Amino acid sequence: MMLSAALQADVPPVPGLCSAPVPADRETPGCYQTNEIELAGAPEEIYWSIYEYRDIASAQREARRHRWSAVTHIHGRNWLYVLGLAGEPIKGAGLRAVIGPLKVPDGTVTAHFSEAIFPPGMRTRVHSHPGPEAFYVVEGEQCMDSPTGSRVIEAGGSYIVAGGPHLQAAPKGRRNLVLILAPKGQPFVIPGGQWQPGSFCQEPGR
Repeated sequence: MMLSAALQADVPPVPGLCSAPVPADRETPGCYQTNEIELAGAPEEIYWSIYEYRDIASAQREARRHRWSAVTHIHGRNWLYVLGLAGEPIKGAGLRAVIGPLKVPDGTVTAHFSEAIFPPGMRTRVHSHPGPEAFYVVEGEQCMDSPTGSRVIEAGGSYIVAGGPHLQAAPKGRRNLVLILAPKGQPFVIPGGQWQPGSFCQEPGR
């Protein structure tokens, strides 16, 4: 554990930690929270459907038709997030991804949405969440490493971390949309974990 802690100390924390508000300079590297939704009475499993709109007003009008939805302007594009059943065609929108099913933690749950910009070489420290994390890669590619496996996800791809310690890296840089489900009032980013990462996300060509 002392070796793991020392290696962690060599990795600076990601600015924003996915919980700080978005900076005035939207190109600031890091991970910043954009929206929160309280999921009272949610089913055991839900899907995250991601739609892209040409204008923010149209996305906002459509959002009012859904029980759990959020609208945001990230990475120079307008997004509508809908939580619930798997994605359905919505007039005037481009369906970019349907991610799930995501297991909803017991009790009242908060859906935390974030935007992330990692310049080439940035990585997270080992961390975990009290519920599932999902992300959609808008640009670049993301490297995932965990005790259960390693994978590179390219632009247009998505991934779910069901639980446990893991890290994320962007050897070539990337921009992401992020969702974390967590029990209401609990910290949703937990640093550390009983796991020593390998070198997969640091190998040449990653």
